[in-house]
Amino acid sequence: MVDWPSKTFLERLEAVDDYIIIGLKSRRPNGYKENLGDWEKADHGPTYETFQWAMKTYPIDRRRVHLIGWSRGGFMATRFIWDNLRHFATVTAYAGAHSRDWTRNSLGGYPNQDWVKLKWKDGIVNGKWTGTRIDYGVEFHNQSLKEYPPQSNGKQADFLPEFYHVHGDSDYVIDVDLTRCFTRELGKKGFRYIYRELDGVNHAKVFQGDPINMDVNDDVFRWIHATRNKILPLGETDKATLATIKRDMATMSNSQAIPLIKKAARIGGPKAGEALIKAFDSRHADVRHAAVASGYSTSYGPAFIAKLGEIIGDKDPKKDQDLRFNACHVLGRYAKWRQFDAQKIITDAVLDTSLTRYIRFQLITAISRTYELMIPGNMHDDRKIIQTLIKLLDDSDGGVRGYAHIILKKGTNDVGKFGFNPGHNKTDRQAAIRRWNDWVARVTAPLLSANFIKKPLKSTVSRENNKK
Repeated sequence: MVDWPSKTFLERLEAVDDYIIIGLKSRRPNGYKENLGDWEKADHGPTYETFQWAMKTYPIDRRRVHLIGWSRGGFMATRFIWDNLRHFATVTAYAGAHSRDWTRNSLGGYPNQDWVKLKWKDGIVNGKWTGTRIDYGVEFHNQSLKEYPPQSNGKQADFLPEFYHVHGDSDYVIDVDLTRCFTRELGKKGFRYIYRELDGVNHAKVFQGDPINMDVNDDVFRWIHATRNKILPLGETDKATLATIKRDMATMSNSQAIPLIKKAARIGGPKAGEALIKAFDSRHADVRHAAVASGYSTSYGPAFIAKLGEIIGDKDPKKDQDLRFNACHVLGRYAKWRQFDAQKIITDAVLDTSLTRYIRFQLITAISRTYELMIPGNMHDDRKIIQTLIKLLDDSDGGVRGYAHIILKKGTNDVGKFGFNPGHNKTDRQAAIRRWNDWVARVTAPLLSANFIKKPLKSTVSRENNKK
């Protein structure tokens, strides 16, 4: 995990020199009770000691510490976090997720087995694993969860670490249903998570070099780089910097303001976002541009997101179009990272027919970035994005209809057009739109439901084409 993906993708991000990367090995078998393989409870203490040593040894920003693991390392990351919530900004797990019942007993008494056999309750019959698929439970038992939020008027999600999961649906070692269940339970508890599922990808290839995996890995490390710890308070120096920005940014010269914007981007998080919105009151265009563009690499929270929404919605033709362009695409990045306030702003705005075609096209492009990372397997979590694109098929602007259709058909291998023609009149469009709505109802079914169908449209698309 040190060279690939961590070092490689931080290099692609041009941020590798900003990080200390520490790769640990488990202590197996010393202290193991279950002896099920690498990474058990006995590893938690030494891992925490290594973390403490690193914080004392290196000049590390304590609000920018992240956990990442693959396979059993993914189990370790998603177990270790519950006793150490306050220390980490994010948790990333490839092909592995914590569940409370990984014991020798749950494996049917077999030691040193991978967790594939937990897919079935009834075991082997006539040489095949049979029975009912397990709906894995997740028990959030840690006492420290009760400490957050520290204020009575906050939500836990505003303080706790965020999660990013990647799992192939052809994983023969660790059942993909485990990650589906784990992310579902995170959602129920209000934790922020992103889950990318990769159709046809097995255990070993989940973070290797296929093109889609490169896209996903780039997204993982951009998200890591942008996200800050929400529990730990700011240091006094950072507080003073943000106070200066909030007080003076609007009236500063650009030579004074732009270095402070870079400092705000390093600090990141909601407090930096609240201060940085003052930059949009600057009379200097380059200051305003630098403030919005810093959002590509830093998450700033709700105040900054709301300000970007105001910029997009401002219909004054004299206002800076480049600023609005970047506001659209920064919001698109936040929407891709499942920041729901950004998703709401962008999906509402793209349907606003009073906005110019230029801005609406930028919003469709921004939405498409989320959609393109949904296509490989998980269409459920961000289904609002697809539903919005479907609504645009009935827009009053033919150009908007056509662009939305170009984006949508990427999800059907560019084959399933369902007879839609953006040039048809409203009445003639309805049959094709119904077919698109039928499709979206199927592909956005919950991943764990009886209605979920893996890659559902190949035969349907072919039948529809034959009809035509």
